[in-house]
Amino acid sequence: MEFAILGPLEVRTRTGNRIRLGGARQERLLAALLLNPGGAVPVPRLVDAVWEDRPPATADRQVRNLAGLLRRAFRKADPTGPPVLLTDGRGYRIPLDDHGLDSRLFADTVARSRRTAAAGQQSAAAAGLRQALSLWRGPVLDGLEGQLIDSGAVPLDELRLTAWEDCLDLDAALGRHRASIPELTGLVTDHPLRERFVGQLMRALHASGRTADALTVHRRFTGRLAEELGLDPSPELRRLHLALLTAGVVPDPGPGSGGAGPSTGPPAAGARTAAPRTAGRPGGPAEERGGAVRATATARDDAGADPDPEAATAEGGHGPRPTMPVPVPAQLPPSLATFTGRAAELAALDAFTEAAASPAPSSPGSRTGPGSASAARICAVSGSAGIGKSALVVQWAHRIRGRFPGGQLYADLHGFSAEPPLTPHAVLARFLRALGVPGEQVPGAPEEAAALYRSMLADRRVLVVLDNARSAEQVRPLLPAAPECLTVVTSRAGLAGLTARDGARPLTLDLMPAPDAVALLDRVIGTRRARSEPAAVAELASVCGRLPLALAIAASRLAERPGRTVADHVAELRDSGNRLTALAIDDDAASAVRAALDLSYRTLPAAARTLFRLLSLAPGPGLTAAAAAALCGERVAVVRPVLDQLANAHLLTHAGGDQYRLHDLLRLYAAERAAAETGRAVSTAARERLGTWYLHHADAAARLLTPHRRRIPLGAPGPWYEPPAFTTAAGAQRWCESEHGRLLGMVRSAAEHGPDALAWRLPVVLWSYWFTGPHLEDREEAARLAVAAAVRAGDWYGEGQARNDLATALGALGRHDEMLAELRLARVLFAEIGDRVGEAHAIGNLGDHCLGTGAFGQARLHFQGALTLFRAQPEEQRDDWAVRVCETKLGVTAMLAGRAREAGEYLYRALDRHRSAGDPVLEGITLYHLGDRLRRLDRPAEAAARLRQCLAVLDATTRNPRLRAEVLAALARLGEAAGPPDGQGRPGG
Repeated sequence: MEFAILGPLEVRTRTGNRIRLGGARQERLLAALLLNPGGAVPVPRLVDAVWEDRPPATADRQVRNLAGLLRRAFRKADPTGPPVLLTDGRGYRIPLDDHGLDSRLFADTVARSRRTAAAGQQSAAAAGLRQALSLWRGPVLDGLEGQLIDSGAVPLDELRLTAWEDCLDLDAALGRHRASIPELTGLVTDHPLRERFVGQLMRALHASGRTADALTVHRRFTGRLAEELGLDPSPELRRLHLALLTAGVVPDPGPGSGGAGPSTGPPAAGARTAAPRTAGRPGGPAEERGGAVRATATARDDAGADPDPEAATAEGGHGPRPTMPVPVPAQLPPSLATFTGRAAELAALDAFTEAAASPAPSSPGSRTGPGSASAARICAVSGSAGIGKSALVVQWAHRIRGRFPGGQLYADLHGFSAEPPLTPHAVLARFLRALGVPGEQVPGAPEEAAALYRSMLADRRVLVVLDNARSAEQVRPLLPAAPECLTVVTSRAGLAGLTARDGARPLTLDLMPAPDAVALLDRVIGTRRARSEPAAVAELASVCGRLPLALAIAASRLAERPGRTVADHVAELRDSGNRLTALAIDDDAASAVRAALDLSYRTLPAAARTLFRLLSLAPGPGLTAAAAAALCGERVAVVRPVLDQLANAHLLTHAGGDQYRLHDLLRLYAAERAAAETGRAVSTAARERLGTWYLHHADAAARLLTPHRRRIPLGAPGPWYEPPAFTTAAGAQRWCESEHGRLLGMVRSAAEHGPDALAWRLPVVLWSYWFTGPHLEDREEAARLAVAAAVRAGDWYGEGQARNDLATALGALGRHDEMLAELRLARVLFAEIGDRVGEAHAIGNLGDHCLGTGAFGQARLHFQGALTLFRAQPEEQRDDWAVRVCETKLGVTAMLAGRAREAGEYLYRALDRHRSAGDPVLEGITLYHLGDRLRRLDRPAEAAARLRQCLAVLDATTRNPRLRAEVLAALARLGEAAGPPDGQGRPGG
């Protein structure tokens, strides 16, 4: 199918035939899916799209009906085409790998054209942008209205306008000024407050000899801007205006800026260029040589000599240059006005400083107290890109600068920067000049420079801030030896060498706490604006991953657009494909989140880069070292050092034990790099290995949790697979609980990416864990995904297993009508393929359905029928576990039907069999039902004893949280405390 949303909504087949949709509701549903290309849209969001604020009570069901109508329409129009509308978890999606969408084609063409422009092919880039713009037939989804549709159109409209601006910049660079004036005039009329169009029109008019008209355009724009928004034009537009007024060279502010466009040519006649003047008068600024300020020391051994021959001719005079006092170095950069939070980290730095900056001794030889330690004082602050290391350290350094009367030295070491890292000798030269050493007297040998530096700091109390360090080797020559000095280093690397060899105190920065993140946004966008949308501000903090750089960028973009709501900005950032692009500042590419992460990523070894990309394929933000090894197809011992490299580079967080995690923005960035650098075949193989790893670990857990239950065939894993560490039922339960979210995520991933065999097998294997747990909705979702996968694969055995499990989940949720429908289908499927054991399971579950609806006579018949069928199978195929379950259920049925004696016979016999088989799961369940039977017989003391025995079994093994809650509730109703079991009520009583 070919979908078009850049104008009225249209759907055409591959042969060009247009498909007519069945009314506005179908169109709004389809529009909501197409505005989230390739991703799943949950049913509640589709309800909002179709009905806005007034959905009917049956809205969920009607959405599913609408989806079915769309499916039929697409299938009728193109019977042989790939599927169009897929069920995905709790929603729907359109797989755009198999279908076309004009908005995606537009975005891809724009991106390709921009890369062409960056390569210097301006004419081809302009043609590509024109081709992209020609895809637009009108406003996005013209004719459809609604908040969701309007918010989804915003990023597309913005991309269209920026593409138009880029195209006109290229036209200007190609000299097409006069031809672009009509187009620009119309654009400025349609978008009167879009400054970049205004600047482009002014440039085109000026280049066409119409400077007066250009000045009129500026006057109208500034008047309207002031009247409607109370704002002044940007510095770029003001510079352009000044150049036109003075007939000078039109400034080129660079691509993407408010007045973007090329310079219009050489300076006009009479234009003046100001030349920099070198100050040489006494008392004037210090001379500059090689970009570094030189100051002459007041006390020198060769006081009468001047090694600089230029001094003899300064100001036309002769003799030595006048000297000037050397100021105490105060090199700290300004602190951020918007710095917020980090109270715990500031307190940690303060506590560390108390010892390092104690009062100086009053006389030689009297050094006592904390300040007298013989080792240098060092603090190493590390964290990921954009985490706020520099901002924290500079803010804190300004607070405590008074404790260091010898001054503050600062250097950005460019360890992770577009520029090459500074050498230690280059930094030493800067520091020595700042301390009063003339430039020509700075030693050329690095060792001598370091020795002189340490000598000059020996009797001073100086704060040294070494920002953005690459490694301990880069930092070590810059460390003062004096104990009264304090050195603070920031780095994206862990700098473990400084801790091990130099005694540095490590301080690792994590993401901002949520309240601090909200406070930062409040501070930048304004309290009134933030408090008008508190929920959206909190969501914005979450979408930015609580990363300070991302928060600052998002807040600054909002501050620049006072008419935009926070909710609209959140909606733009929610598009994960656009989030990193949106977290950038115009004309400051280095401040973008993506650019900051690029610098860290490029420093990694090849193996670490490969693993980092593969981590984006994991079903969730975290995983274990063993799961990471499965992604790579390697043993854990091989992969663990690479994980540690990523953690040391703060591109991965070691969350304790064997756990690692990627925060949201790092995960998005890793996915970007994977899409760009990792082939589809490699990604698919990695996903399948990870799914196989989870499947076999889940099967190992199931064999411990329900050891006697029949297993499904899995096949052998690869040679890289290592068995799980857990060896007991309790350990298996703990593993399942800790991995619950990732197991569900793996099911979703397999349902989306394949293979279908994994997508149905994993939920079926997990039944042994889920049937005792509280995650009923997750269990239902996984079972539905399993059914869909088995149907896609045409696997009747898998479909029967999945429908059987879905039925048990629906029964636990009390949805008995749906349960019955699934069981009937499962029974037919098993019968068709001749799987009598599977058919018996379905019949037994029909008995559960009857129990839930109160049809006790029918329940008894189903359980007896299942038992007969189980026992009729050959011994090697018989499911002893299921037989014992049916016997227990017959006891429960008799109890609920009021046949207490018969219930006791069944339950006590079942209890003995469970104990003989060593099955604590069914033992605990049966003890609970025996306690319930005794309660119904009005024997509360005996009932409580049985229930407490049940608790003891649960606590000693798998716990079974759902059953445990029921036991505690029953004990409470009996007036008993859930204490340790005693000797009362022994089995057989």
